[in-house]
Amino acid sequence: MPKYVINGKFLTQKVTGVQRYAREIVNELDKIVEYGYLEIAVPSETNNIPDYKNIEVVKIGTLTNQAWEHITFPIYVKKRKATSINLCNVAPLLSPGIVCIHDVKIKARPHDFSKKFLFWYRLLFLNSIKRSKFIITVSNFSRQEICKYYHVPFKKVYVVPNSWQHYKKIEFDENTLTKFGLEKRKYFFSLGSLEPNKNFKWIAEIAKKNSETIFAVAGSINKNVFADGLGFECPNNIKLLGYVSDGQAKTLMRDCKAFLFPTFYEGFGIPPLEAISAGANCVIVSDTSIMHEIFGGYVNYIDPTNYNIEIEKFVKINVQNAKVLLKYSWNKSAKIMNALLNNFLIGDI
Repeated sequence: MPKYVINGKFLTQKVTGVQRYAREIVNELDKIVEYGYLEIAVPSETNNIPDYKNIEVVKIGTLTNQAWEHITFPIYVKKRKATSINLCNVAPLLSPGIVCIHDVKIKARPHDFSKKFLFWYRLLFLNSIKRSKFIITVSNFSRQEICKYYHVPFKKVYVVPNSWQHYKKIEFDENTLTKFGLEKRKYFFSLGSLEPNKNFKWIAEIAKKNSETIFAVAGSINKNVFADGLGFECPNNIKLLGYVSDGQAKTLMRDCKAFLFPTFYEGFGIPPLEAISAGANCVIVSDTSIMHEIFGGYVNYIDPTNYNIEIEKFVKINVQNAKVLLKYSWNKSAKIMNALLNNFLIGDI
């Protein structure tokens, strides 16, 4: 019998930040755990399952989506007499097991979300945080936020960071600039789902003041989730690229004048790390505590509420940003995760 069963619903979803985290952590755990220690349960319709060597994959149930996650999956875990591991914020209401909460922006920035989304996720988070065996998160900042908003002790929350090595596996798509009508080093680039907290309004305002320069933004918005859509009009020199492939994103990062990340709120912030690993000429992020925790002195900082910044001057600042990559490793994070799982079994957590 496995000691733990991983919630594999993320293998059915488009890869954004939390799914990337789950995929990479599980890939690295597979290299270091003994066979039979972990299982990953997935919905029956799951395709393109990674070729794990030591983690057995089990397709279960006929239900889909939330019904699978909150009914089929916990029932299966109980039958296996195991503990569930949930790596993408959401855990079963019946038995949340171990859960990774990446951030608590539903508490810190509730005005960004629709009422329906907010109600459901507040219920899920409250249940998970109060009833889970223990909580994983991705940064010290996020740990502090969880403890502040949910009044849980620090000793129940453990940090297992994100990383960037997945970008090594991605090939550059050399047709990208031609496809999107861009010229090398003549555009600013930003990547991410167009959530209000990502602060793409800052990019729009800066673009208005630099009308001769192109600002390319990749990402999509889900109007069923976020309260007010984009909340601003895009000037003509902003190109909304929509969803781009990993190869296209990596190329856009490498060839841009600067990578922009003017976020208001993050649990970690993977895209600037990816941009640095891709060879971005310059990386500009918000002057916030989480950005300083992750990137230290290896990037350029801007006030995300100041629209009068001379953006071009930051491009001329030479920062040896590649050194920040040495701080993070998916393998190192998986080893931290594995130690937590082992310690829980012997009662040290």
